[in-house]
Amino acid sequence: MQNGRTVGALSELFLTRAARTLAAGALALSSVGAVAAPLLAAPLMVGCADENDPKTWVSRLDDPSQRPAAIKRLSAFFEDTMTKANKNRDDASVKALLDVAVDPLTKTYVSVALDEKTRKELIKLLADMRDPRTTPAIAKAFSEYEPGKNDDDVKFASQAATGLANAGKLTDKAVIDSLWACFVKFHVSQAKSINLVTDLHDAVLAVKDPSYGPKAVERLAAPVDPNVPDQVMDQTNFWQQTSVQIISELKFAPAARSLVLLLLTPSKAALRAPANAALMKMPQAAEPLLIAALKGTDPEFAKLSLLFEDKSAVAVIGDSLSWLSRPAGKAAILDALAAAENDTNRTVLAQSLIHFPADPTLVKAFLDAYGKLAPNASIVLLRGANARGVLTGASAHLYQGNLTDWLVKEMLAAKGDAADELQLHALESAINLMQASQLSKVEETVNKFAAPREKEMFKVASGIVKQCQSDAKCYVGVLDKAVASDQGTAAEAPVKAAWMAAEYGAGNAAIRGALVDKIDGVKAPGIRLAVAEAIDALAPQGDTAAADKLDKMVAADKLKNDRAVLQGDDAVVKVVNRLRARALP
Repeated sequence: MQNGRTVGALSELFLTRAARTLAAGALALSSVGAVAAPLLAAPLMVGCADENDPKTWVSRLDDPSQRPAAIKRLSAFFEDTMTKANKNRDDASVKALLDVAVDPLTKTYVSVALDEKTRKELIKLLADMRDPRTTPAIAKAFSEYEPGKNDDDVKFASQAATGLANAGKLTDKAVIDSLWACFVKFHVSQAKSINLVTDLHDAVLAVKDPSYGPKAVERLAAPVDPNVPDQVMDQTNFWQQTSVQIISELKFAPAARSLVLLLLTPSKAALRAPANAALMKMPQAAEPLLIAALKGTDPEFAKLSLLFEDKSAVAVIGDSLSWLSRPAGKAAILDALAAAENDTNRTVLAQSLIHFPADPTLVKAFLDAYGKLAPNASIVLLRGANARGVLTGASAHLYQGNLTDWLVKEMLAAKGDAADELQLHALESAINLMQASQLSKVEETVNKFAAPREKEMFKVASGIVKQCQSDAKCYVGVLDKAVASDQGTAAEAPVKAAWMAAEYGAGNAAIRGALVDKIDGVKAPGIRLAVAEAIDALAPQGDTAAADKLDKMVAADKLKNDRAVLQGDDAVVKVVNRLRARALP
């Protein structure tokens, strides 16, 4: 009993004290309620945070334990918002989200030590945002590049730099400089991802800051041993090729001499095509240098020319000079052709004449060079092609209908092992050039030498000639029915029409203008090439207005990213450069 009373008394005492404590607490709350209420409310607010509010997740970026989940959730917010906005970053909802998230996310990447997985997720998100406020993070990714350690960071940063540059939103000098620094220490030979190589290359070209011009010239001077694969990959295929492309994009005329030196370096032969493309954009600076190299009047150029076998530096430089298509260059090539000492130089120089507007002197020089070639001459510089076959194939680009008779004669006279190659090239040229009065003569040759494909080509081409005869305007009209593909012989109709428009439209600015207006509707690469070259042939003095129109077309095509159309635009760009070069004083 005593123990029972004791337990009961203790229980009563406990309850009494508890009641007093609660009463005291209630009294305290009633007297300072305004102060105590927030203290009680704070835990309730954390527990009831809005998980669908980006601000909630932004607030968790400062908590290491919640940071990875916060980055993932903010990434999901961005993807969902972009999807609803049809990928439009200018949409109000996207802008609102970026205003909340960009700065704290950028600060996190720049100032917090992150684990590799979280860091990659964060830089990918920042890169996808394409917001100028992310540039501190982009610069950090480039600046801290270490092969094999943060390759993905550089890949995403490159994509961001490209996107911002293309949108005209990249002005941060830190990003511009750090991108170049990353580029020059990047080794393709050590890269594990082709996507990284491509993205970094594209970023440097997209940014193409003027400060890159002199730096790109410096890269061209590095020697390359073609027998060392890593040097070829790193120097030739990446650093120097990209540098040439940057020079081309910037039209950096002070680089002209370095580009000519590159052309005269046999170990860098793979860079000749991009170097020629760059020189075409600086014709007034390039032409005198190329002429000096062709004539051997510049000591530095002359010394390098000795590195070529059979004096083939003449062929290399003559080809480059011809792409500029200016009068002084034409005169220099004609002189070099008259003095050519071997079949290689004779063939390449004669072939280069097709880049100039044809005139009687040029055509005569072309035919004279052909006549000096041995029937079986094989040109190593042209991958072992038969020299006469090369020139009969090139002859169509002179747009001289009277050459058809000469081509037929050469096909009939060809004998020996080289006959098949010559006849193949000559037959296609004859089909492209033939006029109404020559149809029967070409048909006889077709029946004698042609394969089924060439016979069908002749049938289509002759139908167009019979339809339009000598009416250039009629030929232009055929282009309204241009096929969408180069597949099969159906493309021969618009190709033949373009050729005949050039033949019969000589001296007619209206025909040239009509072709310029039609070319945008021609999507098949082969047909677009034929139309572009016809425009080129019809503009002996150049045409800046036509070049402007064609430039706009190419720019619009790039936005559409149609690979087939862009393939055809490569020829259009070359024509544009020649139209501008001829128009210059």
